[in-house]
Amino acid sequence: MTAAVTDLIGKRVRVPGHFAGIVRLEAADPLGDDFFELRVRTTAGGLDETQLARADLENGAIELVDEQPALVPGDDFFDFVEAHRIELAFAHDPNFAVSMSGVRGLPHQIVAVYRHMLPQARLRFVLADDPGAGKTIMAGLLYKELRLRGVADRVLIVCPAPLTFQWRQELADKFDEEFDILSSDRVKWDLGDEAWRRTDRAITSIDFAKRDEVRAGLERADWDLVIVDEAHKCSAVSRWDPTEEREKIHKTRRYGLVEHLSGRTERLLLMTATPHSGDPSRFFNFLRLLDPDQFAEDDLAAQQIGRDDSPYFLRRQKEDLKDEHGADLFVPREVSLQPFSLSQPELELYHAVTDYIQEFLGAQGGKRGNAVALARTVLQRRLASSLGAIRSSLEKRAGRIREKIAAVEAVPPAERAAKLAEVGVLDLDLDSEQGFEDATEEEQEAAASGLVVAETLDGMRVEVQALEQLTAHAERTIDSGEERKLGALRDCLERSELRELEDGRGRLLIFTEHRDTLDYLERNLRAWGYSTCTIHGSHPPEARRQIQQEFHQSRQVCIATEAAGEGINLQFCHLMINYDLPWNPVRLEQRMGRIHRIGQDSKCVIFNFCAENTVEGKLLARLHEKLEEMRTALGGRVYDVIGELLARNEVNFEQLLREAMLHPERVDQSEREIQAMSAESLKQHEKDLGVAQATEKHVDVSWVHERDLRSEERRLMPEYVEQFFGRACRRLEVRLERRANGMWRIEHVPASLRSPDRLESVRRLERPQPEYRKLTFKKEDRARAEHEDAVLLSPGHPLYKATGEALLHKLSAVEGAAAPFVAPWATEPYVIHFFSYLVRGLSMSGEPEEVYAELVAVTEGENGLELVAADVLHDLTPFDAAPAGIDPPGPEEIKRASDFVKLRVQHSEAEEKRVERRGQAGIRTEYLEESMSTHRRRLEGRFAELDDRVWRGEENLRLVRDDAERRLDDLARKREQKLAGFEQLGVVRPGPVRYLGTALVGPPYALGDDEREAMRSDPEVELAAMRWAMKEERDAGWEPDDVSAARDGSGFDIRSKRRDAGGRVVEVRRIEVKGRGSARGDVSLCRTEWIAAHRHGDSFWLYVLYGATSGSPRGLKVRDPARALGDRVKKVTTVTAYHVPGQAIEEAGG
Repeated sequence: MTAAVTDLIGKRVRVPGHFAGIVRLEAADPLGDDFFELRVRTTAGGLDETQLARADLENGAIELVDEQPALVPGDDFFDFVEAHRIELAFAHDPNFAVSMSGVRGLPHQIVAVYRHMLPQARLRFVLADDPGAGKTIMAGLLYKELRLRGVADRVLIVCPAPLTFQWRQELADKFDEEFDILSSDRVKWDLGDEAWRRTDRAITSIDFAKRDEVRAGLERADWDLVIVDEAHKCSAVSRWDPTEEREKIHKTRRYGLVEHLSGRTERLLLMTATPHSGDPSRFFNFLRLLDPDQFAEDDLAAQQIGRDDSPYFLRRQKEDLKDEHGADLFVPREVSLQPFSLSQPELELYHAVTDYIQEFLGAQGGKRGNAVALARTVLQRRLASSLGAIRSSLEKRAGRIREKIAAVEAVPPAERAAKLAEVGVLDLDLDSEQGFEDATEEEQEAAASGLVVAETLDGMRVEVQALEQLTAHAERTIDSGEERKLGALRDCLERSELRELEDGRGRLLIFTEHRDTLDYLERNLRAWGYSTCTIHGSHPPEARRQIQQEFHQSRQVCIATEAAGEGINLQFCHLMINYDLPWNPVRLEQRMGRIHRIGQDSKCVIFNFCAENTVEGKLLARLHEKLEEMRTALGGRVYDVIGELLARNEVNFEQLLREAMLHPERVDQSEREIQAMSAESLKQHEKDLGVAQATEKHVDVSWVHERDLRSEERRLMPEYVEQFFGRACRRLEVRLERRANGMWRIEHVPASLRSPDRLESVRRLERPQPEYRKLTFKKEDRARAEHEDAVLLSPGHPLYKATGEALLHKLSAVEGAAAPFVAPWATEPYVIHFFSYLVRGLSMSGEPEEVYAELVAVTEGENGLELVAADVLHDLTPFDAAPAGIDPPGPEEIKRASDFVKLRVQHSEAEEKRVERRGQAGIRTEYLEESMSTHRRRLEGRFAELDDRVWRGEENLRLVRDDAERRLDDLARKREQKLAGFEQLGVVRPGPVRYLGTALVGPPYALGDDEREAMRSDPEVELAAMRWAMKEERDAGWEPDDVSAARDGSGFDIRSKRRDAGGRVVEVRRIEVKGRGSARGDVSLCRTEWIAAHRHGDSFWLYVLYGATSGSPRGLKVRDPARALGDRVKKVTTVTAYHVPGQAIEEAGG
């Protein structure tokens, strides 16, 4: 169908070859004599332009689309608007990710995510909370919020290898987010170098990703968010270079990897419980991973991270963390030493093995030296672990060396030298960055049994003889009687602190470092009558999870190796024995963190075993005593900061132990070094670094509480989420079935919902699973043990997203249409227009990004235009005909409402976001200018000095001087780039406003007189009732807030708070107020109010004032009306409302 271009203004048209789909023509201006310039509005709400020849117009280049039907069904309109409302629900719920996931969200976690990290347009952040504070939860909440906003589709998590599965499990269990672990096999055999670009949500081991051959592919990938766990492992140290006469940074490969990733993402989160190791150089280089220019000057960096407005660093300590009620989150813990002495035969074996290690495994350099050091450490620690462990290690080592001797003897004499060199090579991928704790159990075993230092056949034969003698010695020692250490364990189990093991109430976790000792302990504990389970490195991750559940439900004791110590959370257990003490004391805190964490409700009792008459036992005991001495000075934090404490006092405890084992005569000197340690040096050091000032001592619980209240009241009601999904499934012919246990299932997800070709959400997020056997819409269900395997189907889930998008495609004809509804309270017809709008900004690189989006509803009646709750359709009932006297809006009415949204809502929101982002940019600019000015002055001074020395004839410094000049030029260039980026960060402007459609609302019909009277609204009466309710609350000492004007869909009129003597909110009432002019009578509640009553339970109140405008008003209050009134409330079928009989109010009210 064609028409003159001027007749098409304001009409829906198609312009093939210029726009895909239907557009609305807004203007057509002549362009010379032969062309027109057309301006159109797309279905997405945006404006666009094109040029069209007059001749093409005359040939029908524009096709008029039949105008939409005057009305569309109300049910279609409801689902269309509801799909958009749910898509943009984050605009109304301040803690959206908490509401949409299976986590509780503690005060310090809410503050970290929603005050410190999420508001930042460009995130560069160190989260340095103590172990057990839930940093993984905080990272998950940040990721979920960013993903729900559509700005974090590509995410990379880098962590130590033992934590990769735990990360995947936590994200799946608590956030219903599926991540792929990219490991050697996956990258090499599956995807190759493209793995990093083709995997949108990846977890990888830092020691795998740092490899040169792996980084080649990784360096070509960009990420929306990068999270680095245990980030302190990425170290770099500054050392003086005498040639260039300046400090140069020496970087580990881990550091280089994260430095590269920092440049490939807009958002970087570094997580660590030990942000500094006592070495200022390492700490400030660590900060430079965030921004090398921002933290170029050490002294200034310390000042900047310690400022109140610093956007870079946050640290909280266990002792300061509280729950929402102000109670401590962490229970006390008691750490005791369990000393014992080796018997004379055990002591003789101990010295014999120590002599063997010193003779046959001498220290070496280079990569081979790393393997030798590992072999020495493994044997020394197995010696301290148990007689069985050292005997097994000696046997295995002798056997492996015999095999190597046989392999050499099997070749001709001429080839034996080459063969000897070959068998001496151990295929272990160890480097200087990896310590004992980084080695897997397999690598430890390979080093202990397979490494050969001897360079001749005779040397190998001599070593085998020594090993055979030691093995026989170990067997004689075992035969001489019960091990003293095992006896100490038996004595410990009889202590009063462990008596609850006997009746099954308690759970005990025993840590050992070796599998042989684990098996030995398991045999003995079972012989003593204890039920046991074990976790060790050979267990695959899924098996470990199953063993955890078994331990929780039916086992008294769990014995775990060090390899299993990371990644298991056992807060249901509060008793621990460290049968083998780690030589790296930081590992001790990590072990204790398995039980001493959030969720633990009993005092943790921990026993550390050590042999008093051995070198390592003496030093471990002395360290324990010293730590106890310093506990008070450190506010009870001694084990939390043990690594920093040792480093600051220049005590490398692990190295101290190794040297003392080889040189027992130095034990006294080592003990003096430990005794000289000072807590004050650490406290002063943390002040110097700025860490002490950056430590948040008091979490703002009141801020969190207010935010939680708003979230609880404004979050998407699970009932609405569930109802919408059910309707969408019916429309899309997806079979959603209710299970007998109250859960849901979908046995077949249609291919149409899993197709990336059809749905953008599948391309952006991930493909939904082919089936879902157990679904729930309520996070409370997931908290129950029998339903922890259920999938929480929330608006961020791939299946929910795909279903919503498919429904919008099906209902695309609804956009811009009108639909008839009736409202319980309406006395005259009116309209409600629905719009969505965007606020847009720029990233530092100048790329456009979505800053904010919201769905708004605008009512138009006799009082003009005003905002109403976005979920208002829930309180309306679809009808089959438009109300009398009201028609679908024309272009002028829609424009008037659209302009209202732009001026009253979008403009203020854009201004708020602009002020917020410009403030962030301003802080960063101030910090950068301060840092770069200081850095420039230092470089200028350096250049001037070098230039003078060259002028005086020191030609050997000419290149050094030229390099200093180049660095000055680079600094100026970087400054301009950064400042330009910060300026772009502050750019915010309104985006398109999209008209979705209009609800034509009329008064209810076919109501009984009682129902009509109950729904009748009198503004004067309602105002009197509100005044009465507010006064009642104030007189009772409460603090009422009138929230009725917010029109945010909360479902009540007043939020009233009661505070304790300290000013803390201890109780909240949500009050729905009803007023009646008569002395008694019925009232009605709309659907939102009735659902809110069910949702808030005891905290929801119904206040009714009878005779509101008379001289003798009478008020009644009903607490928890959903329960108190129960089945006496009648649902009105002709409209969406609930009828509450006056007699029921009289009986329940007070």
